[in-house]
Amino acid sequence: MKNNWEFSEDLEDRRTNLVTTGYDNYCLQTLGGKEIELAQELNIIYKDQGAMALPFLRLTHKSEKGVRTTYQKVILPGYVFLFLPTGTLPSDIRPGGVGFHYVKNVDKKDLLLHGDDKKYAQWVFHNGGIIGMSKAIRLNGKVKITSGPLFNMVGNIKEYSKKNRNCRIVTTLFNRQISMWLPFEWVEEIPEELAKEENTDSDTKE
Repeated sequence: MKNNWEFSEDLEDRRTNLVTTGYDNYCLQTLGGKEIELAQELNIIYKDQGAMALPFLRLTHKSEKGVRTTYQKVILPGYVFLFLPTGTLPSDIRPGGVGFHYVKNVDKKDLLLHGDDKKYAQWVFHNGGIIGMSKAIRLNGKVKITSGPLFNMVGNIKEYSKKNRNCRIVTTLFNRQISMWLPFEWVEEIPEELAKEENTDSDTKE
């Protein structure tokens, strides 16, 4: 049975504590297919240290016999993000049953994530390791994201598929551009005030 990711209440409390006390961002590399297992293992072993590990997944649409469902899919195969209370040494977090190594920052030549890499990790952090559905409306023949994980990434949206209800975004990680398709769902009723808006910053290409 495939192992699914769940952002539990305990992890929510841990995330709140990290925001309050301050935290550093790291990235781990492991075997593809072991992302969820590694994150779950580290979250159990290092709970008392306040550490939090997150894989990076997305919900994606699936249609079988006319029935639409969603399932989880790994966005970054082989990678897990690690968030440690400020001052915690990476050497304090060691591999257990699932092996890993730290990804070194290319420019700074250290283990901390900086710049765009840090922004990417914080996006994962604030979404609990899984990108769920965003809300969208049809506005002037285009897609306008009104809420959800894509809302803060709207400037990175390059195209969308009405049929599959996915947006393709382009972002940067480890000095490389990464392209990914992320899901949205239509909001059937469009508030009148929104229908009158002309917000070109939210427009995406057909």
